[in-house]
Amino acid sequence: MATQPWWKIPDPDEPDLRLIERIGRGDPAALEALYARHGRALLAYLIGQVSDPHLAEEVLQDVMLAVWRGAARFRGESAVRTWLLAIARRRAITARQRRPPVERPLDDRAATDDTGPLELVERQTERSAVRAALRDLPDDQRETLELVFFHGLSGPEAAEVLGVAPGTVKSRLHRAKNVLERVLRMRENTDA
Repeated sequence: MATQPWWKIPDPDEPDLRLIERIGRGDPAALEALYARHGRALLAYLIGQVSDPHLAEEVLQDVMLAVWRGAARFRGESAVRTWLLAIARRRAITARQRRPPVERPLDDRAATDDTGPLELVERQTERSAVRAALRDLPDDQRETLELVFFHGLSGPEAAEVLGVAPGTVKSRLHRAKNVLERVLRMRENTDA
């Protein structure tokens, strides 16, 4: 008998798993609770994928509808969060194919601390440089980097969302970090 890899063995005490079971039985309160737990993170992920907050909200609704329809078939071979992100990724790909991404201005509001004007400008400049460098990455590297660093997935979880081998995630992260470092260093040198 083949055993599941460690990252695919669900935690029976995971509260999300109980919510999925309840959703599978048609409990709308469980869907609301799952949305309350994961909606913001899914929306942030989707905005990064489709570059349009309004479209991301539409896609999120589609994701939650897919969860409602598919919860009874959830086999528990992954964490619920990984399953949700995989659904969101597939729906985002479909949305991008239907509509090209819209460039959106990023919110560079300062943190609530007492940052002086010089520090604020330096932070905004750094953020802009990182955002520009991220845009320069190939889509597969950028998406892998976002899943691991911004959404906190492990390498195997990101691999499951992306539908690739864990080693592929590792190599994409390595290449992405190298490219980011090189691009940021080049921009720093040209700004000096």
